[in-house]
Amino acid sequence: MASIMFMIEGGKVLEMVKEHIAERQIQMKEINAICNELGVDEISSSRSDGTIFRVKFKGAVHPEFCKPTGSHGLSSPKKGTAWHKRFKAQKGYRELSPWIADAFQIPTQLHYKGKGCISGSTCIGNPFSECGFLYLGEDGPYAMWIPDVESRVASMVEDGYEVDEPANSFVPSFDGCRRIEKEEWEILALQHKLDKRKAL
Repeated sequence: MASIMFMIEGGKVLEMVKEHIAERQIQMKEINAICNELGVDEISSSRSDGTIFRVKFKGAVHPEFCKPTGSHGLSSPKKGTAWHKRFKAQKGYRELSPWIADAFQIPTQLHYKGKGCISGSTCIGNPFSECGFLYLGEDGPYAMWIPDVESRVASMVEDGYEVDEPANSFVPSFDGCRRIEKEEWEILALQHKLDKRKAL
């Protein structure tokens, strides 16, 4: 699904991406503590909030964990055990897509009407990651992606549908952000990688 990208340079979006990075760092510390205590270096974690739900033991499986399953040999804590409670207590970081969409009223679903009684709705953007942040380090640069709402609405209208609000009049403009092409971010990422190699 099509998305558009913005360079983050200030405003509320900058505050949010810094909050997200701080939350991820807290979660990473918790992940490292769990891995060190269990003696594992392979985990399976949630894509939405970073919390661990399974681990891979190098040797004998901890008695509070189930037998390894699947092709990767991962184990989850047995229900009612101290480790099950520990895993459940993980806070994780806020799920990005709904947080960004709610903060800036970005439509991630499009409601439409057609000729006669035809009506319906459809998702806009990549499912479960319609909006998100990119960054090349704690100090930036930072970028944000959102669904290309305008393009999707224009396509629906061209096909003869009426699109409901808020998608119909949504304008992708955010204080402290400027629209960029994906290639511009890719060039920044490559330059950042090159600079890191030169610094070694």
